[in-house]
Amino acid sequence: MKKRVLIIAVLAAIAVSCGPAASLKRAAVEECDIENPGTRKFLEEVDYTRDTAYTLSFVKDYREQYGANDKPLPVTIAWTGAPAARIVLSTTPNFKEIIDLPGSASPAEIYNLIPGVDYYYKVLGREGVVLKTGCVRPVGPLRWINGIVENVRDLGGWQADGGHIAYGKLYRGAQLSSSRMTEGAKDIFSNQLHIGVDLDLRGIKASEAHYGPVIEKAEYLKLPVEKNMGRGTGNTQELYQQAIRAIVGWLGEGKAVYFHCAGGADRTGTLAFLIEALLGVSESDLSKDYELTTLARTNTRLRNYRATEKETHILYELVTYLRRFGYPEVSSINELVLNWATTRHSETVDPLSYEEIDRLREYLIVKD
Repeated sequence: MKKRVLIIAVLAAIAVSCGPAASLKRAAVEECDIENPGTRKFLEEVDYTRDTAYTLSFVKDYREQYGANDKPLPVTIAWTGAPAARIVLSTTPNFKEIIDLPGSASPAEIYNLIPGVDYYYKVLGREGVVLKTGCVRPVGPLRWINGIVENVRDLGGWQADGGHIAYGKLYRGAQLSSSRMTEGAKDIFSNQLHIGVDLDLRGIKASEAHYGPVIEKAEYLKLPVEKNMGRGTGNTQELYQQAIRAIVGWLGEGKAVYFHCAGGADRTGTLAFLIEALLGVSESDLSKDYELTTLARTNTRLRNYRATEKETHILYELVTYLRRFGYPEVSSINELVLNWATTRHSETVDPLSYEEIDRLREYLIVKD
């Protein structure tokens, strides 16, 4: 039997730490790094804290050294002997709730597990013979998602006010289309990640007007925003506010949300920036999340890029625009975004309320 790649996801809410159990006595936890080297080094080594003028960018250095790569490393389980008939995975030591995976030759490669969660496993042969047991812990913190489309990542893991952003609730990525989405990708989206909402930011261009839903099981909403909120034109401000309001509503219903534009870079990056800023993510980390698209796409997204006659730097213009809402008296990017979010930009669309923003934080921040 050939080795088979397994792609699964388990909600962190049901996770417990590895420990003594009847089925696995004092199982040692094997930590598995799921970050590819370029991502790992970029996240660990780069700090933009002091560069509030946005004159520096280092992500291209990591792309040049490690290559463009948005694929995470798998959690690998190896054993000796015959191929497995089944692999059973659980976040409880007594295997009360299980994920039943198809058979595989050794080693089995498992993607899309949640960083920091301890997963018990049993490798089972024919007639249920136990070939191996153990406990693995994916080590992140960034959770690239493998198997849907390119440039997909969980917003979870970033440090926020009082904790970190929860995994498994908000995902950002590239466009979904019938020509690109395999049945396997749809299965990952709906049945493994349990994403219930497709929030589509495309449509401002005539070429995007006909795009619609692709995932039958997911609720669909289209909010056609401009890629550059920093220009402050049209109804872009209200649409971003509406997007955040809709996300608050869906999270309150217990639905995970996937938001995207075409490449998951400009419009998607802007919405991610605004949400993360409201959650208290640092200005340095906001930039790094924006720039990570450079490791996944042919086009670079750099925090220090300035406008030219032909092209506009999305992030720099966004920050420049946000500074209208209090700078220099208010220099914190988080406070500036809060001021933007609670400011009325339209006679027909109410600004976000402080209650809505508190609920966003309640739904998304896990206390450390």
